[in-house]
Amino acid sequence: MMAQSYKLIVALLAAFACYCDCAVPDKAVSVVGSRKLATAHDCNGAIAFSALGAQPKAEGSTSKLAFRNVLADKGVGWSKDSGEFTCFCPGLYQFSFAGSGTPATRLSLKKKLSTSEEWTTIVSTGPGGGANFAIIDMDIGDQAAVWLEAGELLPDVKTSSFSLFRLAKK
Repeated sequence: MMAQSYKLIVALLAAFACYCDCAVPDKAVSVVGSRKLATAHDCNGAIAFSALGAQPKAEGSTSKLAFRNVLADKGVGWSKDSGEFTCFCPGLYQFSFAGSGTPATRLSLKKKLSTSEEWTTIVSTGPGGGANFAIIDMDIGDQAAVWLEAGELLPDVKTSSFSLFRLAKK
């Protein structure tokens, strides 16, 4: 009697496991929790974003930029509202950014390691704005964002952009 109960329980557990594995569509596998931590499935696909219309997050001479319009957002880690990309899928990433503004305008791409509170400048534009790009090795928890270092951006949505694409997985 005990052996039959054991076999029944094992059979039911196996059936349930098979059902759970097959019944969940790929689209349902996404991010976990409020920090939007990636699942292994999320790191298998494309990770890319492109946004236009930068706005400083705070008043002052140096500010992280948020973005008004998103052209594409695939994968996990990007927040248009904060302007930050948080790496949940380690790898080699290509970042590009551009912006136009007053003659004093200068933009910088900065990176913050997961083990640090300090943002480090990777690459910048010259006076008046401009464009630049960098290929950066990112680990889990590292962050990157574009900052307005000086000056003011033109208000036209199409004069500033920030894009990312993962080139290779780690």
